[in-house]
Amino acid sequence: MTPFCTVARDGAILVVTMNNPAKLNALVAHAHDEMAGIFNAFEADPELHVAILTGAGRAFCAGSDIAAYVAGTNRPLPPAGGGGLTHNTTLNKPVIAAINGLCMGGGFEIALACDILIADETASFALPEPRVGAAALGGGLIQLARKMPPSHAMKLALTGERIDAAEAYRLGLLAEVVPAGTVVDAAKAIAANMLKGSPLSLRITRRIMKLALAGASAEELDRVELELRAQSMASADFAEGMAAFMDKRRPVFAGK
Repeated sequence: MTPFCTVARDGAILVVTMNNPAKLNALVAHAHDEMAGIFNAFEADPELHVAILTGAGRAFCAGSDIAAYVAGTNRPLPPAGGGGLTHNTTLNKPVIAAINGLCMGGGFEIALACDILIADETASFALPEPRVGAAALGGGLIQLARKMPPSHAMKLALTGERIDAAEAYRLGLLAEVVPAGTVVDAAKAIAANMLKGSPLSLRITRRIMKLALAGASAEELDRVELELRAQSMASADFAEGMAAFMDKRRPVFAGK
């Protein structure tokens, strides 16, 4: 079985590339399980702190391989969901979507599950499932409602229409739009900025942000903040950060 993704390490950054450019990186039957394994390994690796997800060729991901559905050879999604990300409740490390070209259907749902979305100027986005008698039930509708103004999210969801990178940026879906061919480098620059901070602090910050974006109650947020504040202040990274600040030097974080 041909692997769907290629994986490369760049220091503390993991670059995951969906690599089926002949089919615009359409999600074949084994892709979701493979990607779940990749992101599980990323979570477990103490030397890796940020992941970047991108696509080979002229697409990020064109969505599911419709031929597999027609042939009945598709598989149920793993517990972590589409791309190992859409329903992943155990991942604590940040993932950046570096979107190049087409980002459609299940591919868009996977991108929406990432923590930061950036795109090159050629990118375009849609959830076209209603146009083929389906619905975007892989988490994309929920994420779209959280990440875009309500009326625009509803329009995009109900029409299945496509928007370009400039429009996605205007609507707040993207953090950056960059020239074609530079999106992975731009994602690495964001990751490098993140890695100036404590890896433990990245995980703690991401957890609170995810809870808040998901609409957690004030009581739950207060409870988790108290728990994480105690964890943070008792950590080696906190002690190193304070010492480095007082010594006017760059901290060397251990991630714990």
